[in-house]
Amino acid sequence: MVGEVNVFVVVKLAFFDLKGSWTILGPGVIYEWGSVPNSDIALFEDELQQAAQQFQQQVIGSDWVNGSTFGIITNNTSFGYGYSITNYNGLVYIYYTELTPSGVAVIRGLVFNGTTAIRAPLPTFNDLGEASPLLVTLNNGSLMMLWAGVPMGTYNLNNLTILLQGSVLNNNTWGPVVNYTKSGVAMSYASDGEYIYLDYEPRLTLTYNNTVLEELTPTGALVKALSIPGIVGITGASNGLVVVQFINGTYALINMNTGAVEPLNTSTVGFSGSLFYYYYNGVLTVVNGTQRLVISLPGFVDAFPVVWRYGLVVIAWRPGLLGVFTWNGILRSIINYTLSSSPIVPGATIMHYVLYLAWLSPLNGTNGRGVIYLAIQPLPHPIITIVPNTTSTTKTTSTTTTTSTTKKPTLSAVPTWVIAAVVVAVVLIIAVLMIKRSRQSPW
Repeated sequence: MVGEVNVFVVVKLAFFDLKGSWTILGPGVIYEWGSVPNSDIALFEDELQQAAQQFQQQVIGSDWVNGSTFGIITNNTSFGYGYSITNYNGLVYIYYTELTPSGVAVIRGLVFNGTTAIRAPLPTFNDLGEASPLLVTLNNGSLMMLWAGVPMGTYNLNNLTILLQGSVLNNNTWGPVVNYTKSGVAMSYASDGEYIYLDYEPRLTLTYNNTVLEELTPTGALVKALSIPGIVGITGASNGLVVVQFINGTYALINMNTGAVEPLNTSTVGFSGSLFYYYYNGVLTVVNGTQRLVISLPGFVDAFPVVWRYGLVVIAWRPGLLGVFTWNGILRSIINYTLSSSPIVPGATIMHYVLYLAWLSPLNGTNGRGVIYLAIQPLPHPIITIVPNTTSTTKTTSTTTTTSTTKKPTLSAVPTWVIAAVVVAVVLIIAVLMIKRSRQSPW
């Protein structure tokens, strides 16, 4: 997969202070939280597992019900953590971050075959905590996962260490864990399938005046390092071109080969496959070499394209609405999802004629806890083939749409400046979390 990105670090987002309860309504789903004690939920999940065993069916907790086309992947994450979704070898993989009862971040995953989910295999983690997985299909066809990990140790703001780590899947088993960094703070990372691009600080400064943009091989060899102060996130990469976001919210396109930095005046920008795109003032522009496609999406706050072999699928959103469109010469609305909370972080992948659309949203009344929803939506069989390529993408944006069917989960839009705010603010929290964990560790 080309241009995948993860802009989150290993953090516990502690500055949300949300009150009240939340309700999710979807096709066959009614889920309320806030008044049910944890003991009752544990009892319900135990009874659900016992009932499933009688019919020899697998149940993934009480979150995803096999056979559904809409549901919850997890309601035990936090808005400061990343997740990733992609298709590989005829299956759809989604890896995400959950919190243990002590508040430590761990990575979990599900593998989908149609609407049936099983637990995904996991690498052999060996850290105090891991978070923000990123799935990448390498140019050799292998599936790689990158993540941020805090190694065993005792930390404060002066020696905080967040490593970039990775592993490659082989015969449904993750291989040895590779440490791409050995010290410092890995803040953001992306890959185009050939190289890994890392936003890195040798030592945490909180002002981000010491950031380095690195280009690495999948085996961990350093190809190039550019000292560019102020980078807080990477929003996409392809063929040596990297889109970064600075602490002031602005974007730039950086050429790793020449070191050139080209400022970009837009609200959202990145890569989907090898296609460069940006969204500004209700217009999504997709660039393929010398060709430029302009798609008008009036009323939407943000949008991004997903490359499909039969054209493009456009994901767009605004507060209260998440829309899905197809484009193969004509923009066609496929479905709208009504959202009732904000902000959101959407991600999508396409398997044949089926869209797997995920989004992360905070849970009201749970002190920064988040929920990841998944909608499985068939796509119409197109008449014209426009883009001969298949990939998936993850993005943080917002939108609006015309009409079709409307389903009702919960969500809303996220301004891109939130990325910078999250990265800057939450790094302060990680030290407290990891110090607490390291004190509990026998190491």
